[in-house]
Amino acid sequence: MFRDLFQQSGLSLERLHTFCTVVEAGGISKAASGDPNAQSLFSRQIKELEEYFGVELVRRSGRGVVLTSHGKRLAVVVRECLSSLDDFRVECAGTPQRITIAAGDSLMRWLVLPRLKSLRGRLANVSFVFLNLQSDDILRRIHEGTVDFGLVRDTGTFPTLRRAPLGTLSHALFTASKAGTRETFEKVLMNQPLATLEGEGVFRRELARALSAAGLRARVQLECSSFSLVAAAAQNGDVAAILPDISATELPPEHFRRISSPVLKSLDRKIAFVWNDRTLRLRACLGKTKDFLQGQLKF
Repeated sequence: MFRDLFQQSGLSLERLHTFCTVVEAGGISKAASGDPNAQSLFSRQIKELEEYFGVELVRRSGRGVVLTSHGKRLAVVVRECLSSLDDFRVECAGTPQRITIAAGDSLMRWLVLPRLKSLRGRLANVSFVFLNLQSDDILRRIHEGTVDFGLVRDTGTFPTLRRAPLGTLSHALFTASKAGTRETFEKVLMNQPLATLEGEGVFRRELARALSAAGLRARVQLECSSFSLVAAAAQNGDVAAILPDISATELPPEHFRRISSPVLKSLDRKIAFVWNDRTLRLRACLGKTKDFLQGQLKF
């Protein structure tokens, strides 16, 4: 079995590991941390792999490398192979299996982390890695096998990946409670400075369109790079904030008013739980935990 695979020299776990290390680092020099001896070794090992397979795997690009089409395919195969071997090693040793979950800042902070105690209680022999990533990076890394599960905006267009709906992320206006005041959504926008996301991303563009369509205008006086910073600003400063509803865990009703409005309906986002069936087949521990994770993260 596999006799043909080993008739020619040049293939080894060490070489395959080196290849993955260089790919993850984006270059031989970075992978070797500037050590000239390690650089020489890594270069030779990748060259030996290319000679073994008879194809070019990487091309130099500036100070780094880019993968050829063959290199991309090999990177997926090697990651899957090494992940399966590592899972087997961990299982034999009785140490915790590692599961990687990726999500954006808001979902990670207000949806995943509050459920950590429950997840750990049911998945006792598991260690978690939580990554704060953008949706495109999450989908790419799940496809590559470097992330096990992801939470992303459900666009319905995830080729090669599977998805399940978790819920709809809606938004509201949060403002500090003041005795005797019950200002409307429109009055708060008119009378209070607003904290919101900075830049000209999708959220800011759609918020601007929604307010414009309703004939409203916000007094934006503070812009932050994440919703968690916007929430912190609402907690610590005299500003209102438009935030995902799930942020209410940090803005308790005894101190903050949550004001919903049809104006914000266009900001609703369906959220999906995403995985790669191929990864689940290769890593038995993931198949056993997927349904539980999916159920726990529904909202």
